[in-house]
Amino acid sequence: MEMHQVRYFLAMAQSLNFTRAAEECNVTQPSLTRAIQKLEEEFGGSLFRRERSRTHLTDLGREILPLFEIAYESAQAAKNLAREIGKARVAPLTLGIANIIENDDLRALLGEIAAYLPGLELTLRSGSSEELIELGLNGALDLFVVEAPEDAPDRFEAWSLFDHVYHMITQAEHPLAARDAVTLDDVRDEVWIEYRGDGARVLRDAAKTAGFELAFRHRVDNMVHLRRLVSIGLGSAFLPPPRDRIKLAVLPLVGIEATRSVVLAAIAGRRRSVAADAFVRAARARAWDVAESAHY
Repeated sequence: MEMHQVRYFLAMAQSLNFTRAAEECNVTQPSLTRAIQKLEEEFGGSLFRRERSRTHLTDLGREILPLFEIAYESAQAAKNLAREIGKARVAPLTLGIANIIENDDLRALLGEIAAYLPGLELTLRSGSSEELIELGLNGALDLFVVEAPEDAPDRFEAWSLFDHVYHMITQAEHPLAARDAVTLDDVRDEVWIEYRGDGARVLRDAAKTAGFELAFRHRVDNMVHLRRLVSIGLGSAFLPPPRDRIKLAVLPLVGIEATRSVVLAAIAGRRRSVAADAFVRAARARAWDVAESAHY
């Protein structure tokens, strides 16, 4: 079944006259008749009942009519959408940004893309870096901003933006909060809140190397919850310094190198949309504030 056959059937169902339907579709009457006959052969029954000068839909024709109307309208909508995308009037972009990433340059970039593409239709997804990479591999994301994985999957294409520098985040009233920095030995008895990602693993490994284990008593999967738990004194966290530092203290942990590269990533080999291509170009051309990123 081809879409022109559907169009001929709908024209015929509306006019119930082969001559007028052919004129409406700008084809000869024999061509329209053959197309209808091919549909009838494919569906195994008559779609129209021909009675001398009058033509009616059969029971089969009436059943098929609403389905054909939906199919034709959907096809036309798809063509129109493709045409608008080609003209950049509609520019969909499904972007993933890892929960742990907070950066003013990234927010400004989204505003610039929206100004450049008035037809931008943004779908924003969040989650851990691992979750977003998986979504990207499965085709659910056009682009994703994540912490670069240690073992990049096949077809992982990435452009470095800035670095995350991990710190101890604790309550502003914490006994250690007034210090400029702390050592691992200073926090051996500290209660920790684990946020999904590699930060906790780095901290655990460093403690084991020093001969003891840290107490990760609480776990969260949301940055808002994490900040709240830290601010009320349930424990400390090891992560890039958050933008919102109300009731929080940020302390470097001396002797622990925990830096992760934040990248804009895509799946190599996939054709990028107008909006995705514009985002990649703008991100690569931007002078990212590395110093600010280390503190935010």
